Amino acid sequence: MVEFLYGITWLTPLLLTIVLSILTSLLSQLSFKFFANNDFLKQGLKESKELQQRLLKMQQTDKDYLEVQGKLLDLNMKLMNEQFKPTMITLIPFLLIFAYAKSVIPMDQVLIPFGFKMPLLGEGLEFFGVYFIVSIIFSSVLRKVLKR
Repeated sequence: MVEFLYGITWLTPLLLTIVLSILTSLLSQLSFKFFANNDFLKQGLKESKELQQRLLKMQQTDKDYLEVQGKLLDLNMKLMNEQFKPTMITLIPFLLIFAYAKSVIPMDQVLIPFGFKMPLLGEGLEFFGVYFIVSIIFSSVLRKVLKR
């Protein structure tokens, strides 16, 4: 028997999980698009790869090795800080969304049954399995659409 949420016949736990997954993916990608310095991130990642290649070609006894390694560490720290900004902005909304989902959808309810029991997965996908798969797919699509 399919359980309907709020007495709405089309709003099943599966559909709500998919909608919440799409919503969080959209919020995440938009926050990265507008709150992170994407030009700096692209340039920084390129520079980081170049520094890593230089380090691989050098020996640890070279006099420039520590200098290049220090530059790489500094650059990685700046990149991490820039990538962390959108995460901090979306943290509270995501916590509220997941708290709402937990209050409405039983976390152990099978949303997509397999019809047989699988090791580690059980008899089907529950909330987190469905959320994980849908968010990966939708985030990939959004990243291409937003050219991020």
